[in-house]
Amino acid sequence: MEKVNIETNFERLAEKHRLTQREKEILSYWMRDYDYKHIGILLGISHHTVKVHISRINLKLQVNSKASLILKLISA
Repeated sequence: MEKVNIETNFERLAEKHRLTQREKEILSYWMRDYDYKHIGILLGISHHTVKVHISRINLKLQVNSKASLILKLISA
């Protein structure tokens, strides 16, 4: 069985779907299971802004949940 390189897949997916640098930052924390509030604190933005970014990321990647996103990352 081939080892999945999540970091490589993450970069490939981010480039393919034209994620902004901020979206990549937020996605990176979100994938590490940080909640919106903690991501906002780390990045100096409100948790509402984080939620908006996550919604845009989901639209760009055509997923509707973190589970769908993880599956997309693994198969990228």
